[in-house]
Amino acid sequence: MSTNKPTKSFIVIGIDFGTTNFARYSGIAWASSREPENIQVITEWKTEISHRSNTKKVPTELFYSSGSDTSWGYSVPADKDALKWFKLLLIDEKDMPAKITNCSQFQRSRELLETMKKGPIDAIACFLSKIWSHAMDKIESKLGKELVQNSEFQVVVTLPAIWPPYARYRMEQAVEVSGIRSPRPCGNTTVCFISEPQAAALATMHDFRDTSTVKAGDTMVICDAGGGTVDLVNGMVESTVPFVVEEWVEGEGELCGGVFLDEEFLELIKGKVTPGSWPSVSIAEQNKLLDKEWEHGIKPQFSNQNRTWQVNLPDSCSGPTSGRNLKRRKAISISSDEIWSVYNPIISKIEALIDHQINAVQKKCRRTTIETNRNWTAICRGAVIYGINGHGPEASLGPEIDTRVALRSYGVLSDTLFRPDEHIGCEKYWSEDDQVWKVNKMEWFIREGETLLTKKTLRQDFLRLCSGGIDKMQNLFYSCTESPPPKVWDSSMEPLCAIQWTGDINIESLPTQTTPLGKVLRKVVYVIEMNYEDGWADFTIYSQGMRVGAHHVNVELR
Repeated sequence: MSTNKPTKSFIVIGIDFGTTNFARYSGIAWASSREPENIQVITEWKTEISHRSNTKKVPTELFYSSGSDTSWGYSVPADKDALKWFKLLLIDEKDMPAKITNCSQFQRSRELLETMKKGPIDAIACFLSKIWSHAMDKIESKLGKELVQNSEFQVVVTLPAIWPPYARYRMEQAVEVSGIRSPRPCGNTTVCFISEPQAAALATMHDFRDTSTVKAGDTMVICDAGGGTVDLVNGMVESTVPFVVEEWVEGEGELCGGVFLDEEFLELIKGKVTPGSWPSVSIAEQNKLLDKEWEHGIKPQFSNQNRTWQVNLPDSCSGPTSGRNLKRRKAISISSDEIWSVYNPIISKIEALIDHQINAVQKKCRRTTIETNRNWTAICRGAVIYGINGHGPEASLGPEIDTRVALRSYGVLSDTLFRPDEHIGCEKYWSEDDQVWKVNKMEWFIREGETLLTKKTLRQDFLRLCSGGIDKMQNLFYSCTESPPPKVWDSSMEPLCAIQWTGDINIESLPTQTTPLGKVLRKVVYVIEMNYEDGWADFTIYSQGMRVGAHHVNVELR
């Protein structure tokens, strides 16, 4: 597909930040405004293992040495106890299933961070800074330093679709700390976020845009089976020229990614060795076994064929043989049935997710399966496509997701007059200022299940009665997953943000209202405007024609 070249020079960089070494890697893709259709994937990673330097992804791991140097990716020595899984540490432990918090690698990652007196945001920022620096070197070697310096950057970072809003905010903090948005002479670097399955969908649709398989009216389900999460999105093809897809029903996801295969494999090995011998195996030795025997041994060859697999054990894993002699047991045999017992629980969960999603769109879904041979880099390439499409039709690569579905409702708390016929069962309170009964009403700007276009603007007028001087005003914003969302505040709602404001309000110019007791109140009229675009909402408050407060929030979408 040919594209017109925009006059303004820019580079879009897509970052797929993965979960862990063995089942999940990180990748970076990029394209320039000169050749937006030429999406390139970063390779040539720094490594101690030469045959892996040109792979299109790099292990998401760090090793902090005693000095100031930090090894990352393929440059981490195989015998070191590296930090992995730190992406998942962004999620509060209370929100994590026991199958993750009980994982040895998850617990070890938390211990390592505590020992180094670092938090997950610090670790993620460190890793992002490393891959960002490497990517800049490779992009400059392709385009030349001068062109890169004179081009604006747009960075698109992918996130799991099922992450809670606070985890997405923490990821934004990590991006800020990493230096990705450091000042540049040609202008500010813009950063936006896109869900991993949405990015995968864009890349997959781009790969198949010119085939006769996909037609207008088709409904597709796309599965992003990642390291930590498995996410599904769906869409109905509105048109093929231009290629536009509208999300049809709400997507879904679960924590059943590839990292759980690693844990199940280790549990299988533990059950096969001599009892009492496994505790002597270090974390570094376990990682080496997973890397050599599993990730680059059994896993890529396994297709449930009838055969026996040999697994070489770590040197420290020993046990008694016969008689009174003790000697090292160097290898064990594992059947394909035993390997299938590792896969089966995870595969069953993924199949259930896919079946449920297909059933939800069954009336418009044709059961044809297509697969791209570039699926390993689909997420970072899809992030680049998303960024390029945002620069207008002159640079568009074609596939666009026209709408998304809101997973939550987003709104602001507002007091209003209690009406018995409308607020049945609602808790009311007595306002001494107004001398009336009131309720805490919710004004919703976005509702759960609402189909959102790429952009949306909504304004709401509000009135607040104040006595005396106005020192500080505050508006509380909430989100909730209830459908439909409650009319008044209740405990199901989660705090989103608070905007405090005063502005230079001219008290004397405000209209007045006198209560039945003769008290004079001032009427403060203000407007809350929400500007939604590409998964983010800006809430801005205006009073007396002035902008007096604002807050930027992420909107959770499918």
